[in-house]
Amino acid sequence: MIKRWQRLIAMVVTVAFLALLPISSLPLPAAPALSQDEEALECADQAANFIEKEQQVGYQAKQKNILPIILGVVAVVGGIAILVILLAKVKYDVSGVWEFHNDYTTAGSTDYDSIWTFTPYENFDKTSGTFERNVKGTISKGRFYFVDKKIVVFQNTDVSEQYVGSFANKTTMSGTFQLTSGAEGNWTAKKK
Repeated sequence: MIKRWQRLIAMVVTVAFLALLPISSLPLPAAPALSQDEEALECADQAANFIEKEQQVGYQAKQKNILPIILGVVAVVGGIAILVILLAKVKYDVSGVWEFHNDYTTAGSTDYDSIWTFTPYENFDKTSGTFERNVKGTISKGRFYFVDKKIVVFQNTDVSEQYVGSFANKTTMSGTFQLTSGAEGNWTAKKK
């Protein structure tokens, strides 16, 4: 029998709750104020000194807790620092195809252009790997590695050439090269 009336009971309870909700939020009526005479009789010994004591003590502001302010400032500064670190942490990636230009500083050598293809050993760590250099159809191979985040070194397989350079941005780099024959110069590269 209760199952039959379940909806109706739920409806009545809901309506009663919604009807009583505004009433419950009304302020309670204040206690009736005592007249000055009643107060004086009630507190005869305190009535004379009440104003003087109030003036002596004066208004004392409640001291604020500074800990939440400090924690808020630390959180904001920490958030900004993390954001700056993440944005400043540029990852340079040498993998892919690059156009190189070698400019000799040693007399008697001819400048030339070449195409280099860099392949990292691992996809998640592109700080070392191999390269293949194509100079007018002549292919040579070697390896590369990063000295730090921005400086990279290239050496051919027989270690007769060494290139050291750094990234200007993500798609250009430059540096110097030296051959075991003693010839040296500068190089620039742009990513295709």
